[in-house]
Amino acid sequence: MNLIYFTKDAYKYLKTDLNNNKDKYYSDEPWLTEYFSSKGLDEFYKTSSVTVPNIQLVTGGEDSETKNRNDLINIKILYSEYKDKLSPLQASDPLLWSALCHITFKQYVLDRWKKDDGTVRLDRRFFATEGRASLLYYNAISRLWWSGYLTYDEEKDDTNPWYLTETLFSAQQIQKDLFDQSFSMNRDIVKGLLMALKRLQDERGNSCTTLFRKCCDSYLNHYGAVAIIDTLESSEIEAIAYDYMKRL
Repeated sequence: MNLIYFTKDAYKYLKTDLNNNKDKYYSDEPWLTEYFSSKGLDEFYKTSSVTVPNIQLVTGGEDSETKNRNDLINIKILYSEYKDKLSPLQASDPLLWSALCHITFKQYVLDRWKKDDGTVRLDRRFFATEGRASLLYYNAISRLWWSGYLTYDEEKDDTNPWYLTETLFSAQQIQKDLFDQSFSMNRDIVKGLLMALKRLQDERGNSCTTLFRKCCDSYLNHYGAVAIIDTLESSEIEAIAYDYMKRL
């Protein structure tokens, strides 16, 4: 299939009318064509030249551990097929991810992000903004691509290029602590931090979440105030982060 993306007008209408349309998101009946027709939009999405295979994402399980495990599976599924198709610039487009959530992967979004009361945070999971947090942590589909992009590493380990992705998803708190940071879209910094964390996990046999949080929130941000960490390679970040967490 060819990837699709909303027109700017379509995205604007959906965001503006979200509260009025919220019940339609949970309906099995298609509604977008009729809705946009009422707005005078015959074309509400465009088809790109980027071709990707149809994929089926995994859902099921109510507990956080199962959902976290399924997220890891879905990152591997989606990023494997999309990694050579999209550039980071293209993957920063909210019109792409919002369209995929509304049309291609609607049922997955509803199943994965359903709360105990049966509802979904529609504004977060179906939409995306250009903000870092939205793309990395909230939008239901873009977070899969970006998690793969930031952690996939076949250069260091061609037998398991997902070793850093698995480290990232070894605990939900690790994802939050990392993606809350201003540097979280810097691939070298993310890889360096996760390489340091993996070394520590291998040595201590646990997730080391408290140490990782301190490293991200306090130490590395303070380090960045006195040095240009954006210029450092992942191996340098790894050494800095590992030495700090090791001392704690």
